Amino acid sequence: MQIQSAKNKLLVAGLASLLVVGAAACKGKGENTNYANANNSNTAVVMTPTPMAVPPDTTLKNTVQANLTKYNVTGVTVEVLNGEVTLKGDIARAKLQDALKAANEASPSKVNNQLNIK
Repeated sequence: MQIQSAKNKLLVAGLASLLVVGAAACKGKGENTNYANANNSNTAVVMTPTPMAVPPDTTLKNTVQANLTKYNVTGVTVEVLNGEVTLKGDIARAKLQDALKAANEASPSKVNNQLNIK
Protein backbone atom coordinates (compact mmCIF):
# COMPACT_ATOMS: atom_id res chain seq x y z
CA MET A 1 0.00 0.00 0.00
CA GLN A 2 2.82 2.39 0.80
CA ILE A 3 4.39 1.75 -2.58
CA GLN A 4 1.12 2.59 -4.34
CA SER A 5 0.74 5.78 -2.29
CA ALA A 6 4.33 6.79 -3.03
CA LYS A 7 3.69 6.22 -6.76
CA ASN A 8 0.59 8.40 -6.63
CA LYS A 9 2.46 11.20 -4.86
CA LEU A 10 5.27 10.96 -7.37
CA LEU A 11 2.80 11.03 -10.26
CA VAL A 12 1.02 14.08 -8.83
CA ALA A 13 4.35 15.85 -8.24
CA GLY A 14 5.43 15.07 -11.81
CA LEU A 15 2.20 16.41 -13.28
CA ALA A 16 2.47 19.55 -11.17
CA SER A 17 6.03 20.05 -12.41
CA LEU A 18 4.90 19.70 -16.00
CA LEU A 19 2.16 22.29 -15.46
CA VAL A 20 4.65 24.75 -13.99
CA VAL A 21 7.11 24.20 -16.85
CA GLY A 22 4.32 24.50 -19.42
CA ALA A 23 2.98 27.69 -17.86
CA ALA A 24 6.47 29.18 -17.79
CA ALA A 25 6.99 28.28 -21.46
CA CYS A 26 3.74 29.99 -22.42
CA LYS A 27 4.46 33.14 -20.42
CA GLY A 28 3.87 36.23 -22.55
CA LYS A 29 2.14 34.41 -25.38
CA GLY A 30 -1.33 35.76 -25.98
CA GLU A 31 -1.09 38.47 -23.34
CA ASN A 32 -1.71 41.23 -25.85
CA THR A 33 -4.72 39.44 -27.28
CA ASN A 34 -6.33 38.94 -23.89
CA TYR A 35 -5.49 42.48 -22.84
CA ALA A 36 -6.94 43.92 -26.03
CA ASN A 37 -10.07 41.82 -25.73
CA ALA A 38 -10.56 42.80 -22.10
CA ASN A 39 -10.19 46.49 -22.85
CA ASN A 40 -12.19 46.61 -26.08
CA SER A 41 -15.01 44.22 -25.30
CA ASN A 42 -17.56 47.02 -24.88
CA THR A 43 -15.82 49.78 -26.81
CA ALA A 44 -16.51 50.58 -30.43
CA VAL A 45 -13.48 51.61 -32.43
CA VAL A 46 -14.20 54.37 -34.93
CA MET A 47 -11.72 54.71 -37.77
CA THR A 48 -11.61 58.18 -39.30
CA PRO A 49 -10.30 58.12 -42.86
CA THR A 50 -7.38 60.39 -43.58
CA PRO A 51 -8.51 63.17 -45.88
CA MET A 52 -6.87 63.00 -49.26
CA ALA A 53 -5.13 66.15 -50.38
CA VAL A 54 -6.63 67.62 -53.53
CA PRO A 55 -3.90 68.42 -56.03
CA PRO A 56 -3.58 72.17 -56.61
CA ASP A 57 -4.22 71.72 -60.35
CA THR A 58 -7.54 70.02 -59.62
CA THR A 59 -8.58 72.82 -57.27
CA LEU A 60 -7.57 75.42 -59.85
CA LYS A 61 -9.52 73.66 -62.59
CA ASN A 62 -12.63 73.41 -60.41
CA THR A 63 -12.39 77.11 -59.56
CA VAL A 64 -12.06 78.16 -63.21
CA GLN A 65 -15.02 75.95 -64.20
CA ALA A 66 -17.13 77.44 -61.39
CA ASN A 67 -16.17 80.95 -62.54
CA LEU A 68 -17.10 80.13 -66.15
CA THR A 69 -20.51 79.00 -64.91
CA LYS A 70 -20.84 82.18 -62.83
CA TYR A 71 -20.24 84.28 -65.97
CA ASN A 72 -22.54 82.09 -68.12
CA VAL A 73 -19.70 81.01 -70.41
CA THR A 74 -20.35 77.72 -72.24
CA GLY A 75 -18.43 75.66 -74.78
CA VAL A 76 -15.08 76.14 -73.06
CA THR A 77 -12.95 73.31 -71.72
CA VAL A 78 -10.36 73.90 -69.02
CA GLU A 79 -7.02 72.12 -68.77
CA VAL A 80 -4.56 72.79 -65.96
CA LEU A 81 -0.94 71.70 -65.76
CA ASN A 82 1.52 72.94 -63.14
CA GLY A 83 -0.67 75.91 -62.27
CA GLU A 84 -1.16 77.03 -65.87
CA VAL A 85 -4.71 77.22 -67.20
CA THR A 86 -5.45 76.51 -70.85
CA LEU A 87 -8.85 77.47 -72.26
CA LYS A 88 -10.01 75.59 -75.36
CA GLY A 89 -13.18 75.53 -77.41
CA ASP A 90 -15.44 77.79 -79.43
CA ILE A 91 -16.73 81.00 -77.89
CA ALA A 92 -18.73 84.02 -78.97
CA ARG A 93 -16.71 87.24 -79.15
CA ALA A 94 -19.01 88.81 -76.55
CA LYS A 95 -18.08 86.11 -73.99
CA LEU A 96 -14.30 86.06 -74.59
CA GLN A 97 -13.60 88.69 -71.95
CA ASP A 98 -15.76 86.85 -69.39
CA ALA A 99 -13.91 83.58 -70.07
CA LEU A 100 -10.51 85.21 -69.56
CA LYS A 101 -11.77 86.97 -66.42
CA ALA A 102 -13.07 83.66 -65.05
CA ALA A 103 -9.66 82.06 -65.56
CA ASN A 104 -7.66 84.97 -64.12
CA GLU A 105 -9.84 85.21 -61.01
CA ALA A 106 -8.66 81.72 -60.04
CA SER A 107 -5.09 83.11 -59.73
CA PRO A 108 -3.23 80.73 -62.05
CA SER A 109 0.43 81.25 -62.83
CA LYS A 110 -0.51 81.74 -66.51
CA VAL A 111 -3.58 81.64 -68.79
CA ASN A 112 -3.17 80.12 -72.25
CA ASN A 113 -5.95 81.30 -74.57
CA GLN A 114 -6.60 78.68 -77.25
CA LEU A 115 -10.23 79.70 -77.79
CA ASN A 116 -11.74 79.95 -81.26
CA ILE A 117 -13.95 82.99 -81.66
CA LYS A 118 -17.17 82.26 -83.54
